[in-house]
Amino acid sequence: MRIIVSAALAAAFMFPGLAASQEPPAATQQEAAPAVQPEERRPAPPGANVLEAIVHRDTLFNGPFVSVTNAQPNLNLGWDARSIRVRSGEWQICTARNYAGRCTTITRDQPTLNPQFRTILSMRPTGAFGTGVGQSLRGASAEFFPAPLRDGQRIQCEGGSSSNCARQAANQFCRSVGWVVARTQTTETVSGRVYVADVLCARSIT
Repeated sequence: MRIIVSAALAAAFMFPGLAASQEPPAATQQEAAPAVQPEERRPAPPGANVLEAIVHRDTLFNGPFVSVTNAQPNLNLGWDARSIRVRSGEWQICTARNYAGRCTTITRDQPTLNPQFRTILSMRPTGAFGTGVGQSLRGASAEFFPAPLRDGQRIQCEGGSSSNCARQAANQFCRSVGWVVARTQTTETVSGRVYVADVLCARSIT
């Protein structure tokens, strides 16, 4: 009996791993991190100096798209629009070229366009939120801009208050927003700076 006990003690001394069983490490449970939701792509806030509307062929902002950043009297998409994402500003969309036909103003994303506005042939910023071409009064054959804007800023007449300077700047402005010519215009002096004012854009001089 003494020999057996001695042998057992020797084995325990030489092979300690056999003497005491090691418990497996406790399994650690790691909580799954919550999925990160993609941030919604919202329009830029007013004053961000960003002007953009994205026109998509399909609903819910899918399919081919065209980014519009200024007035487009002839949009020429090549397909009917189904949705528009408004990144910033306020936009007028029209069913005919040169901002004619049926028009409406949008200020937020349109995931599904009204069927009567799916054929968009022209669009432009209205001047809201400090961007665009300025407020206007539009008629059937002309449009009046009391304080026309370029990229949200008053148009300065670099040549002073001369009529030639005002006429040239007004004509350039009218062509940029889809009209042919400025029928009348004047200048306005604000804090020593001369700006183009009271511009009447039309399709012809008469």
